[in-house]
Amino acid sequence: MDSVIKHKSLVRKMLSEIADHFRQGKRWEILEAFDEEHGQYLLFTDGWQGESREYGCFMHIEVKPNGRIWLRRDGTDLDIGQQLLDEGIAKSDLVLAFHSPKMRELSDFAVA
Repeated sequence: MDSVIKHKSLVRKMLSEIADHFRQGKRWEILEAFDEEHGQYLLFTDGWQGESREYGCFMHIEVKPNGRIWLRRDGTDLDIGQQLLDEGIAKSDLVLAFHSPKMRELSDFAVA
């Protein structure tokens, strides 16, 4: 249980810092959607480029009840997976969920 609390805290802190980073000098809003109870952490863009609306999820991380961190979407060039490893998350606790289950089996990371 301690790893779940630790991992949620780390993910929340990282995503808040990423949101602050992307808010600087941008023409659209960065929205944080954090669901502590279900371990869901998402970042969205919302704004306009001329007549086109720019809206969508660019970061989604889930912390499962077993403490594993599922990196579901990383629409940045920040290499969030490596940042999680640098923060002490073991490869066995990190699922690169944006890869197919078959591809995950070929990596050093958790499969599920």
